[in-house]
Amino acid sequence: MGLKRAPVTAMVALVAIAIAQFSHYYPILPDRIAVHFGGDGGANGWSDTRAFMITYGAVEAMIVIMALVVARILERVPSSMVNIPNRDYWLAEERRRATIDYVTEQFLWIECLTLAFLVALAQIIFKVNARGGLLALPQNFWVTLVAFVGGIGWVCLRIVKRFGGKPPRTT
Repeated sequence: MGLKRAPVTAMVALVAIAIAQFSHYYPILPDRIAVHFGGDGGANGWSDTRAFMITYGAVEAMIVIMALVVARILERVPSSMVNIPNRDYWLAEERRRATIDYVTEQFLWIECLTLAFLVALAQIIFKVNARGGLLALPQNFWVTLVAFVGGIGWVCLRIVKRFGGKPPRTT
């Protein structure tokens, strides 16, 4: 099995964007930045910029590593450890490869959506802190959050559509 090209390409692109963000914003951010915002949108949590950047980079790296490791592990995992509806049908020898490939691809898309969400959140944090003045969460945060939840929902619907319901009859 090879990893699907589209989600891996998306993941590489997102990592490149995160690196570009880091390179652009790190030199222009103040030493202490707002990283948490309350329900009213006002800043209420702060971090040392260097610590935030290290944490941001580490979380991004962990997501990529986890995605690739889990994708490889799924190939070797026993059928009893795969939790999908109608597992016996979908993981029968003649369908196992296609099923594992599909599950792996969807998992990689979920990881890409998570990376994209973190990149977007970091962009919001960087812009708010780089501009100075009032440190408040912009309205596009909610668009970002809804887009992330919608994307995860879409992948989940694809999985349910593929594996939910009764499996096709075999002759």
